[in-house]
Order: sequence, then structure tokens, then C-alpha cells
Amino acid sequence: MPIGSLPVPPPFSPGICGRVLLQQQGTHRCLHGHPWIYRSEVAQVEGDPQDGDCVEARGARGDRIGCGIWSGCSQIAVRLYSRREEVLDSTFLSRQLDQALAYRNALGLLKPHDADAVRLVWSESDGLPGLVADRYQDWMVVQFLTSGMERRSREIVSLLREKTGLSQVVLRNDAPVRLQEKLPLEKKVLFGSYHDPLWIRQNGVLLPARLLEGQKTGLYLDQGANYREVRSLASGRRVLDLFSYQGAFSLFCSAAGASSCTAVDQSATALQSGRAAAEKAGAAINWVEENVFDWLRRAQQEKQQYDLIILDPPSFTKTKAQRAAALRGYHELHLRALRLLASGGLLASFCCSHHFGLGEWKELIGRASWEANVTLRLRKTLGQSLDHPILPTIPETEYLKGCLVERE
Repeated sequence: MPIGSLPVPPPFSPGICGRVLLQQQGTHRCLHGHPWIYRSEVAQVEGDPQDGDCVEARGARGDRIGCGIWSGCSQIAVRLYSRREEVLDSTFLSRQLDQALAYRNALGLLKPHDADAVRLVWSESDGLPGLVADRYQDWMVVQFLTSGMERRSREIVSLLREKTGLSQVVLRNDAPVRLQEKLPLEKKVLFGSYHDPLWIRQNGVLLPARLLEGQKTGLYLDQGANYREVRSLASGRRVLDLFSYQGAFSLFCSAAGASSCTAVDQSATALQSGRAAAEKAGAAINWVEENVFDWLRRAQQEKQQYDLIILDPPSFTKTKAQRAAALRGYHELHLRALRLLASGGLLASFCCSHHFGLGEWKELIGRASWEANVTLRLRKTLGQSLDHPILPTIPETEYLKGCLVERE
């Protein structure tokens, strides 16, 4: 072999439909454990892979990186699922599902207890890019977000039903991210007979899970640990729940003995579900259907005061290009919320966008407190529940972060 020439890659293994070679220039996160290879990073594609096919990924000098799922239309051209040379077949799927369930079982999340909903599989965090599966009592909700998982959906559902014993299944393929891979949006009951809502008990509180029409797959399962944390602080406090959705934080705080609870959201449907839950619990909650920004301006003019404020806004940015506008919105929210926070009061502030890190969120809260002339102490950092595992090599898996701060 002449000096400086590259080795000739071997032929494709059975089940591998193509090979992707990286650009020689640039920083490639996949060389350090990240599972995504963007189209701009690809120098050459060998073979004729179709959407959802298994491909081999190699560096610019031919060294193997791993195997992944090919997408011909998404900006993420390859989603790696293994560092080894293996096909995404029934053997692989079964092994990964076993590992995902074993992890949660070891944490006690699958045992009968007072939390009747749990995430069973979470996409890249469980080595199955684009697959989400949640348990709600004896129902399972499944999402297929990539062409690779979509093509294997029947087999995956069959394996999940077998391994979990959950025979009733709802399909929630309505996440907009599917459009990036030219997949249709749909939601339906695959097995069983279902009508919204399904009442779920978490830590003694009944919550309405709307498996077909609700946000996420029915509830915000990633907030489970934070519901418990905030609940422990609510006794005797005046609580303000902003972007409340169905008012889960308010319901937990009311159950813990809050002196009052006000839940603000602009979704009439979500508040209607919250009212139904409050009626079942006998909870006195003030439900406000209004844009949160507008409500905060009026509440500030009225000089309202609260002892515990939960600020859980939706993601204001889906791309890096929207960061500046999102920061302005988040800053205004914190500035106005802090002006309603009584001395000695607590603010639980959450960010669900992976475009902002915990350090940036702390800095944002700090700037707002300085402008509001309020001194804050950081009591605790908050994050997503353990059934949403964080992988250090994939920063995007740590998307939910929060701060619990106390006003002097």
C-alpha cells in the first residue's frame, strides 16, 4: 500500500445497507460519544441506503465509529445505536429493551407504589433513537419519532407488550419532530378500548392523564421528582403556579396544606382538566385562563404577593437562532415573577429547552434578581426524574433543569 493511502473499507455486513464517511475537517461530536451525525458532516455515502436502513459510520481515515439509522431527509443523517458492527434487528431491540426496563426496575420505578406512571424507554438515552414508551397504570403509550423506529414499530410494540405485560396500547405519533423525517402525524388506540382521561395517582394525588389529547404522552412524567420537592415546601404558603397546564403543581401544593393556590394558563382545555381533578380532591384552587405575561403585568400593578411561585414555561426556542428572543421572554417572566415574591418566599424556576444549560439558567435568574433589586439564595438545583436518564456524552438528554431560590 502506498504511503499515505487509506485502507479500503471491507464490504457491507449482512443487514448493513450503506456506509457513511465523515468530512476530514470539522469537529465531530460522534467521535466522542454523541450519537448524531449531521448531513453537513458527511463527506461520502457508499451504497444506496433508504430511510430507516442500518448504515456503518466511519471517520475520514476509515476507522469505524459504529452503526446507525440512516435518514435521507433529516438534518441528522445518522443516529448511531451501537459502537459495534451490528444490525438493528429483533435480537438487538430485545436486548436494549431489557436493559431499559432493568435500569428502571433497579431504581424501584416499576414496582407497585404510589406513582402509577413511568417512562419505560427514552430514545437515545436507552440506545433506541426515536423510541419513547410510557406506562400509565395498565396502559402503554408509544411514540416512534424516527424512520428507523417507525419501520420496526410492529416488532417493537410486540416486544414491549411481551416484556411489560401491558396489552393495551396508545400510539402518539403526533410529535412535530416526525415531520423532519417526512413521517405522518397520527394518534390512535392500537390495542384496547380507551377514552380520555385516565386518572393516575401520584404520591396520593389524582391527576388526569389524557393519553390521546394531552401534552407529551399524557402527563409531564419528567416533573415527577419536582412535584414531590415543591409539595414539601407548600404548607401554609400562598402558591402561584404559572404556565400551570392542568395544575399538577397546584394540586400537590393544595394537598400539602397551602393557604391558597392560583394556577394560570391560557389553555381552557387544560384548566378544565385541572378543575375536574381539584373537584375530585376537594381542593380550592383559583384557576385563571389568561396569557401569563398579561396576567403578570396586572398582578404587579395590583401589588399581589405570593410565598411560593412555580415558573414552568414551555420551551421558547427550538433552534439556536431563536435563543436571543427566548432569553428576552424568560428574563421578563422572571423579572415580573420576582416582583410578586414575598420576603422569605421561594421560586421554583424550570427550563425545558436543551439550548440553555443550568449555568445559563442560574445566570438569567441572577440578572433578573439584580434588576428587580431582590437578593436570592440558591436552595437547590432541580432536574428531570430518573426515568429520563441523562447521558454525559449527550447534553441534549439533560433538557429539564431548574433552580429553587429563596428571597431574603
